[in-house]
Amino acid sequence: MKKLLTITFALCAFMVALACGSNDPEVDGMTGATEQTGGDGEGKAKGKMLVVYFSRADENWQVGYVERGNTAIMVDYIKELADVDVFEIVPEVAYPAAYDECIAYVNNIEIPQNLRPKYKNDITNIAADYETIFIGGPIWWGQPPIIIRTFLEVHPELDGKTIIPFGTHGGSGVGSYTTLLKEYFPNATILESLGISGSSIRDASSKGTVEGWLKRLGVDKQSTGVKSAKTRTANSGRKYALNGQPTNGQSGIYIQDNKKYLGR
Repeated sequence: MKKLLTITFALCAFMVALACGSNDPEVDGMTGATEQTGGDGEGKAKGKMLVVYFSRADENWQVGYVERGNTAIMVDYIKELADVDVFEIVPEVAYPAAYDECIAYVNNIEIPQNLRPKYKNDITNIAADYETIFIGGPIWWGQPPIIIRTFLEVHPELDGKTIIPFGTHGGSGVGSYTTLLKEYFPNATILESLGISGSSIRDASSKGTVEGWLKRLGVDKQSTGVKSAKTRTANSGRKYALNGQPTNGQSGIYIQDNKKYLGR
């Protein structure tokens, strides 16, 4: 009986430790998963594209002190592999640099008080200038940082756009970004998301993962290239198809003012 009780106690202790470990607060870190994709289904991005992201540098989980945050590294890959504009959400008041201090502030103040941290500058004319918007950042306690909510509430005009969630995480994936975006923008088209663990984002394989994701979305430079476009003198503001002729409103890849776009 005594031996049975000892085994039972040990098993219970293991289960408690496992449960606590699965709920450990993490900032842009990694506990196991290295990649997660998800979304509403297959779909292609279109038109001019913007990447909006938040990333925290300084001390990160299982990464140490870094000059660029984990999500910023992921954005670097996107910028290199696709034709996108980029807007970084920069807090007016920086989060604590030390990991323990940061998670204490977020867990004990920001989340319980449901704060809306302000950010520097902003981007205007999103609705007029962009058809597809990537939105991403780290995952903190299984959800996007609250500063992401600040941005979404400032920009209700994103409803109806094509939106692509992405980010870095510590094992929970980035599915909560899709959930959050659907909550704020029920009329938006949410395409396939991508999450990569913070501790592996700097690996060469992670860049390859991002490239494959962009290809599935149809936005990598190879998919949107205009190598076969004929040269000709273009009128300002006029759209031309890859054969050098005016598009006359057809869908697909077109050239306007010496820039290539997807859509109409």
